Amino acid sequence: MTNTLAIAIAAFHTRITRVFPAQVRAAIEPLTDEQIWWRPNETSNSIGNLVVHLSGSLNYYLNRNLGGIAFDRDRAAEFAERRHLPKAELMATFDEMVARAERTFEALTPERLGEPSPEPAMHEIVLEDLINVVTHLSTHTGQIVWIAKMLADGAVREIWIKSHRSEGAWKPV
Repeated sequence: MTNTLAIAIAAFHTRITRVFPAQVRAAIEPLTDEQIWWRPNETSNSIGNLVVHLSGSLNYYLNRNLGGIAFDRDRAAEFAERRHLPKAELMATFDEMVARAERTFEALTPERLGEPSPEPAMHEIVLEDLINVVTHLSTHTGQIVWIAKMLADGAVREIWIKSHRSEGAWKPV
């Protein structure tokens, strides 16, 4: 069973620190600052807000709760951000979260997956926390990619398969 759990950790690690971040970066790269902060209406999120939110969420639920890395979160501010942070600043925040996630995964062992969740109101064990983190990241990454495709025709092509192949999450048959 330990080998299966080690494989699970490696799969989470690859997707959380390489595959989905590669998709976010590829989607944002061709966009202007104005496009990154565009929203169809005031109650919708911009790509910028989604990136700020992912950075806050993963810093809290993954890096703080599982990695022990200090982080104070203001979830409401993630969605309220309207300053139109420049792309470089936005991505620096995102990349710092990913770097922290690398440190979190360096210390994560198969034995920890069965330990009680630091968020017992949400999950029973750490494995459930990781499933929640990867699905949350996947969902918002999909939203970011879709918005980028809508804003810049041809900006993102075959991003899913390209990122999985380039980041080692695809085993060709």
